[in-house]
Amino acid sequence: MSPHGMPSYSMFKRVSGKSPEALVQEFETELARQEDILFGIALYYEGVVLLLARQTDVVETYRKQFRNIIQSGRRVIDWGNSLLDDVRKFKGKSSLLRTFNFMPGHGHPEPEKLVARAQVLVATYTELHPDRPKDEALNADETLALFEAASQRMGEPAEAL
Repeated sequence: MSPHGMPSYSMFKRVSGKSPEALVQEFETELARQEDILFGIALYYEGVVLLLARQTDVVETYRKQFRNIIQSGRRVIDWGNSLLDDVRKFKGKSSLLRTFNFMPGHGHPEPEKLVARAQVLVATYTELHPDRPKDEALNADETLALFEAASQRMGEPAEAL
């Protein structure tokens, strides 16, 4: 946890004492995981909008909140990629990877729950659409089917997801 109560994923504890190449490889893996979490958060938002479509005030609040969460997550991932590029050019900077913190779900009142839901949605998406590019949007029926399948994995009704 970060000092602000946010889930924080630092590379430091997992990679101390490793070679620069190992640090780079683990950081690349973590960046990919963070991309998946951000994708899952976007899927979650799309599903919530569909489920709450008649509650326009609530949907507007979610729109603002999730726009900020997704933009913040994108910025952190972009910074991580930029740092990784620097480390590849200057191996002496590899120790900086140890201190880089990801904070997925930053800005959500329950970031751990959001991240857990996002991970289930991504795993379910991958099962349902193994060859589909992630930048290809789901239609409403596909999104609702994804939510239903993910909710079964979590043992909750889709509305509770």
